[in-house]
Amino acid sequence: MQRPSLALLGHCTVALACAPAISQASHTAATSLGTSSGGAINTESAVPLQQGSWAIGYRYERQVSDRLTDDQLLAIKEADLDADVHSVDAVISNTLIAAYGLTPDLTIGLALPYIERQDVRAPEFNGTEVELLRDGDSKGLGDVKVYGLWRFYQDAATTRSVALIVGAGIPTGKDDEKTREGERFEAEFQPGSGSWDPFAGVAYTQGFGRLGFDASLGYTLVNEGAQNTDLGDYLSYNASVAWALKPDASVRWNLVLELNGLHRDKQQSAGETNSNSGGDWLNLAPGITVAGQHWGAYANLGFPLVNEPNGDQDKQDYRFLIGVRYLR
Repeated sequence: MQRPSLALLGHCTVALACAPAISQASHTAATSLGTSSGGAINTESAVPLQQGSWAIGYRYERQVSDRLTDDQLLAIKEADLDADVHSVDAVISNTLIAAYGLTPDLTIGLALPYIERQDVRAPEFNGTEVELLRDGDSKGLGDVKVYGLWRFYQDAATTRSVALIVGAGIPTGKDDEKTREGERFEAEFQPGSGSWDPFAGVAYTQGFGRLGFDASLGYTLVNEGAQNTDLGDYLSYNASVAWALKPDASVRWNLVLELNGLHRDKQQSAGETNSNSGGDWLNLAPGITVAGQHWGAYANLGFPLVNEPNGDQDKQDYRFLIGVRYLR
């Protein structure tokens, strides 16, 4: 597969770990830095932007939950009044991205997400009985992510590249969003985390004729933020194959198949661990990309192969994303 020299930046709600889509609990993790030129969508590419080139992009991502019912939520709380349990209908992320090719092997970039959690429900013991609170939607600007991608190995003969990716989530997001009743949402429902979260990862890219392969692995160290809450470190691992339908055409179409995995630690608040948080997920995500000389677009649909949240949580139903990008 011919790998275009433009690495069109298209998407990223980083916190890297070359990560997942939206975190399967209820707080946003990462999606992808979007350094892929024509193949991978969620998997990081090791190919940087050309020196002096810049890229902008927009990405829409929606993760829909297989929700706990009202009766299930009430039963869990009645069985354990200390249980921290909730349900969210969907988590939506709209992300703007910008990047610049500083050198032939170094790209720097940032991403600004707008996060929405729809129809948050949580049971609460009011002193006499358990009642279900319908808190409504939480929405606002999320934390800005900044990163650098350094390609430290390249073999032109085999089109093989390996890159190091480092960066951090900066606590610029909204962390005081209110419920319908005017109470502050818990930290896990806020658009912003209130914490500084460094991340690091590696990416590998190689072409095999019309076939392109990308793989990435990353880890995000999540620190204590708003409301004395640590939302949990996470490890992501991804692999992608892309098949070029017409590699020499002026407009290039690629069929893409990805595996996107995530392990997330349990959440801690004021030193107490929430057993109904964190877990393991692995998505199979078929998709398509299209790219011209200075533009690109992509879409995919993710389905869980592994869907194992810890304790009592919503499971993932499906994830949909679509994005566009422009490079000069």
